[in-house]
Amino acid sequence: MKTLGILLSTAGLAGGGVFALVQPAQAVQAANCSGARSISSAQIFRDHRPPGWGDVRLIRDNCSQYWAEVTMDSRLPKYALTSAYLVQYGGSNNGRVLSCDSNGGTGAVVAGQRTCRTPKVRSLDTSATFVAVAREFHDYGGGYEKISDNQTDRTR
Repeated sequence: MKTLGILLSTAGLAGGGVFALVQPAQAVQAANCSGARSISSAQIFRDHRPPGWGDVRLIRDNCSQYWAEVTMDSRLPKYALTSAYLVQYGGSNNGRVLSCDSNGGTGAVVAGQRTCRTPKVRSLDTSATFVAVAREFHDYGGGYEKISDNQTDRTR
């Protein structure tokens, strides 16, 4: 029985090596799309006045993928919700708006969390520009109401 266990575990290790050599196209693309960097950022203010409560960033990698990311200074309380929005101007997707809740995003920031990001959008169209927007909402029992927002500069 001990020999059978050793044989099975060895076969499992060998088989795992074969699978490790086969990489999905998404994994290869992700590995090649490094170099993500913030190209524009802005603080989030309540009532458009300091102090800031977090930051919104427009990010691009070296595969021309863009996304918005929001990071709050502290974890949100149970009555709060925050999201980032990626807005595209120009190009074939003029007016497109994606949020953290859009397919491929990480979901809005809710109680106990600090950050979220929108889906990544690939754009090789040099006429397209992007803006990252952040909005914070509070619900004290009457539904969520926007209490703060800000956006980055519009850029490519």
